[in-house]
Order: sequence, then structure tokens, then C-alpha cells
Amino acid sequence: MSNVFEFVAEGRGQSGKSVARRARRQGNVPAVIYGGANAPQMLVLNHNEVIKHLSHDEVYSSVLNVTVDGKTEKAILKGVQRNPAKFQILHLDFLRVESAE
Repeated sequence: MSNVFEFVAEGRGQSGKSVARRARRQGNVPAVIYGGANAPQMLVLNHNEVIKHLSHDEVYSSVLNVTVDGKTEKAILKGVQRNPAKFQILHLDFLRVESAE
């Protein structure tokens, strides 16, 4: 098994509670990637793919590849919000990692 986890996401132009709820109803997980020199970016990921990745313990302490609209960035998983009553991921926070090279 590879130690590189790749999250494939799409950018979402809008933010807010109603947009996040709409994404969840469509089977997606709203997320945000922030940090580094770039501005924060709102994302949406497939819920089933997120569940598959989060089933591995290594994902919580590894540098991840987050592909947003074809562009790959290195990030770590900063936060996960889960529904306490359902088997559902509500939101993900990614923190960009910049190399010192």
C-alpha cells in the first residue's frame, strides 16, 4: 500500500451554510484548504472517497496530495468534523505544506 493519499476535489465558488448543506445532500463533503502564500480555497469532495481515505490511520499524520481542478498541492489534514449520530463526514480542513527547497 502506498503512503501517499490523494484527495480529488472540485473548487466551489460560494461559501455559506446553505451551499454546504446542498453539497452534503448531493453526497459530497465541503472542505477548505488554507495556509501558505495562496488564499484559502473552498472545496467539495466525494463523501465515499473521503470515507475510504479516513479508514487508514496514516492519513491523519501524513502529507497528502490534494488535487483541485487538476492542480495538485501538498497538505495535511488539520480538522475533521463528523456527525455524532450518523456515519457522515460534515467538513474537512486542509493546511497547505510548502517545501523548504
